[in-house]
Amino acid sequence: MGRNVTDVGYEKKEVRKEIKKHAATIHCSNTLTLLQRKITNALLYHAYKELMLKDEHEITVKQLCRLIGYQGNNHAAIKDAFKGLIATVIEWNLINDETGAENWSASSIIASVSLEGPLCYYAYSPRMKQLLHSPSMFGKIDLVIQSRFRSSYGLALYENCIRYRGLPNTKWFDLALFKKLMGVPVGKYTIFRDFKRRVLDKAIEEVNMYSDLVIESECLREGRKVLKVRFKLKERAKKIRLGHQKKIGANSDDLLKTTLMERFSLSKEQAESLLNEYDHPFIQDKIALIEASKPFQDGKIKNTAAYLLSALKNNYQPAKKKQSEVIDLKDATFARELSALKQQAEAIRSDYQVYREKVIEEAVQSLQAVEKDAFMQQFIVYAEPVIKTILKLQRKKYNRDNVLAAPQMKALLRQFVLREMDTLMLPSLEEFVAELPDDQMQVWQKLKSCDPDHPLLHFSESV
Repeated sequence: MGRNVTDVGYEKKEVRKEIKKHAATIHCSNTLTLLQRKITNALLYHAYKELMLKDEHEITVKQLCRLIGYQGNNHAAIKDAFKGLIATVIEWNLINDETGAENWSASSIIASVSLEGPLCYYAYSPRMKQLLHSPSMFGKIDLVIQSRFRSSYGLALYENCIRYRGLPNTKWFDLALFKKLMGVPVGKYTIFRDFKRRVLDKAIEEVNMYSDLVIESECLREGRKVLKVRFKLKERAKKIRLGHQKKIGANSDDLLKTTLMERFSLSKEQAESLLNEYDHPFIQDKIALIEASKPFQDGKIKNTAAYLLSALKNNYQPAKKKQSEVIDLKDATFARELSALKQQAEAIRSDYQVYREKVIEEAVQSLQAVEKDAFMQQFIVYAEPVIKTILKLQRKKYNRDNVLAAPQMKALLRQFVLREMDTLMLPSLEEFVAELPDDQMQVWQKLKSCDPDHPLLHFSESV
């Protein structure tokens, strides 16, 4: 047991710290905490090469903390997490990809663990080792990405989506089963609206913010009851390193940089950062998409730089026109009526946003001074990845002293308040509209019948 344990993968940044996690252990029922989920994946990553060769594996506590992105010195929390992993019995094979049947197995996640000074020794049960070794069906979990997650629900959703990478969407999950996969305790969030607000929306928000996937939920309903849920999947634009290709593409670089600076008002530093972060054709596609849009051509996009950055980050796609709308818009009268409906709906949506921001702001301001300071410190830790991005791309406008004034940070703070303040109850956009006078509610319903997918009808906090 005296073998020297070295840090895996940290000397060479280009080495991706990924594990092939068996689909059965992804699609499993458990109530692990965020720390326990991260530790589970890190231990498997570290032991995988010798999984079937050794009965017991060893890792330094320091190395484990680095693998999971844990920066605190509270090793008691690590010990408590280990206790939970030994005591937690997980069920797996809830989903059989070939037959659709539900098969059942169970085991503790790790069989034993021992902390001896700076070293941690751990072992798996024989059944768990067989399951984890050479999986035929698996999802690749990136430990760097998992370290960014701030909630167990977010990481659980990421794991359940990554299994279907390369496909346009996941399979349909029965809602009751999906709650088990997310680790929602039995009997909690029995009303779908509560589950959506407290679990689903927040988990989707984290996956889209921290991972290499962009996802969107779809619900299958019977009347008003939600029966199943699945997720549309898109790959986030991958960062590339240009290296020696810079010389070959120097002219292309200069031309694209000039376009970014002159037509989209980006600084030289911002333009160079984007050229190093995204593939050139990807940037050119988003430029063409924006310049072909009606708001751009009408001069209605006030901040073209911010709009382009958002288009790149969120991989904007051309809008799909409904055939019925194309036909109806041939009627000039209908076109005028639809335009008027949109203007009125935009005013309603604006009222909702003002009301929403006011309620959230009042909730923060109502905290006692000590509570408010602690709350804001917690938010800054949560928002650190976004803060770093803003300071990198908008360094002339924002610094550490004023970064909270950035629109992205204000939006993120609203999300954080909704996530952390359980007592704060905000109506959804639909609920807000339902309380409006009849004439305004009718405007909303008319637009919904003409164009149910219109962005005005669906509210999501943008960051």
